[in-house]
Amino acid sequence: MLNILFTRKALAIYLEMQDRIAREHFAEWLAEAAKDPQPKTIMHTVRHMNMHSSLRVFCGNHIPRDAIFKISDEYWKITKALELVNFPLAVPGTKVWGAIQSRKAAMRFLEDACAKSKVYVAAGGEVHCMIDAWVKDVLDAKEKAAGDGSKPPREFSDREMALVVLSFLFASQDAMSSGVIFMFQHLADHPEILAKVREEQDRVRAGNYQSPVTLEMIDNMPYLRAVIKESLRLRPPVTMVDNCSIRNKSSD
Repeated sequence: MLNILFTRKALAIYLEMQDRIAREHFAEWLAEAAKDPQPKTIMHTVRHMNMHSSLRVFCGNHIPRDAIFKISDEYWKITKALELVNFPLAVPGTKVWGAIQSRKAAMRFLEDACAKSKVYVAAGGEVHCMIDAWVKDVLDAKEKAAGDGSKPPREFSDREMALVVLSFLFASQDAMSSGVIFMFQHLADHPEILAKVREEQDRVRAGNYQSPVTLEMIDNMPYLRAVIKESLRLRPPVTMVDNCSIRNKSSD
């Protein structure tokens, strides 16, 4: 069912949003640096950009901007609760208890976005995010079943959809933020590599950096892909994978 969310057509929609949001945040970073050039930590800065990008891809405009940064702040509390030294019971005042409250707050926003998406798509709105694509796929399958008498698809509640989005956020936040930061650091440490990345970008974009990035452009960026893979090899943001999961996957 979820494969429809990751087709090349769907990825092109997500990429347009990611490109626009990245440009917005880069402009803000440069403006802040111009006011105060002193070095600053960037973990939370990158996490905010990553959360903004992720939630726009997942929920589009069905989630307001202020909710995006509210979820980003709340999600940090969830991350802190994953520390091995935390008290394992959800007692008020503990990080685990705070994480549960943060999850509830995030879920309210996500469930509301899923409900809005269902109304929007049913009214004929075009797909512009992941949950729209999901809702549209279910509606198309229902229409097909009504026409040919086949078994109708399973429908998903707002809560079920929101839980999937929450899982995607868990998979996309801290690991992705760490990967981006390590990539920045590697390029800063190796200006000769950065120069080659820029040469490739000049060629692929024909010097026009205002034009949005497309999947076709990315197809013609083999050097950048190689640099990203090498950065992930040197500093993998996820350093351990469950062996049982690997064995189960390979036996399917």
